[in-house]
Amino acid sequence: MKKNVMEIKKKICILYPIGNYMFPTTGGEVYDSYLFKKIASSLKVEVSYFTDTCSVNKWYLPVRIWQHREKIISCHAIFFNSGWVAQSLWIILLFRLFYSHLDIYIIHHHFRYQGMRGVKRFLFSILERIGLILSSAVITPNPYTRTIIRRIVPHCQVIFLEMAFRKEKRPCSCHEKIRLLYVGTVYKRKGVFYLIKALGMMNKQERKNIHLDVVGNISSKNYYNKLRILVSKNGLEDVVSFSGRVSDEELRNYYSKAYCFVFPSLLEGYGMVLIEAMSYGLPVIAFNNSAIPFTLKDGKNGILVENKNVKALKNAILALCNDVNFHSNLSKGALVTYNNVRSLFDLDNDIEKFITERLLK
Repeated sequence: MKKNVMEIKKKICILYPIGNYMFPTTGGEVYDSYLFKKIASSLKVEVSYFTDTCSVNKWYLPVRIWQHREKIISCHAIFFNSGWVAQSLWIILLFRLFYSHLDIYIIHHHFRYQGMRGVKRFLFSILERIGLILSSAVITPNPYTRTIIRRIVPHCQVIFLEMAFRKEKRPCSCHEKIRLLYVGTVYKRKGVFYLIKALGMMNKQERKNIHLDVVGNISSKNYYNKLRILVSKNGLEDVVSFSGRVSDEELRNYYSKAYCFVFPSLLEGYGMVLIEAMSYGLPVIAFNNSAIPFTLKDGKNGILVENKNVKALKNAILALCNDVNFHSNLSKGALVTYNNVRSLFDLDNDIEKFITERLLK
């Protein structure tokens, strides 16, 4: 008589103490959340989470993880986010030395050191590189980060689960006036300061029909206060509006009324919001840095501006506002870009392959 033997599931622990994978707000969190949920949906995988956010200090978080190590070391694999690998390097090293059965996967969106300066930049570049070396493999959704990883750590195993999007029919923009739109978290790295400065450089005649909507969570009160001071200093109170975080329905409304999308971010691993804007037929104006030019093609679906060049940003905005035909051509190009991006079906297949060929081995 045959006995029913229950198949042993692979146990995975997702270490996600910073950010919000359940209710994601950033592009990186949206991607991570989708990946985790797909892995958890596998009948052959048992997923547990470590989401202890009681400590604000990133450097203390590894201590909290180490205190819960008994739960973690019973797993076959663990997942880290690259956002706090530098602070967690010592615990990754301990896992590698004393619990060699653990596969360590790092989900990598962009390198933090690229947004730093001086000694801090040098230190973090070393720490992040060591983190890559210690990992079993690195998962990245974007070609920009994949290229950098292969250059600085040639022998690192890179699993490329490329970003994908829910392909939906969007209403094209129906603008009553020239409404510029920025969508994203409001803090220093996103460069909203440069956008407001660009508007401040315009004379009253140039900006008389222009309005900027800044939509997104305000994560830094100090930075927000600096922006408000800059708005007041340049007499832009009637030109710039801060809406904070809005509902999905409200966000769709902002997109549908916008004339173009301006994204002055100083560092992006992908920039999912660019594709989101293009899905509404919005031309995009952005700084030429990091992963931005992988999506934004100058003169095709938007305008690439020299990094941190406020005058060039101002001129790009005016060029688009003053030339309807130019705007129309870029709008068509934006829709072409959106129509050609990968669908979630493509990503689902890649994740399933990753589960089968890596996690279940």
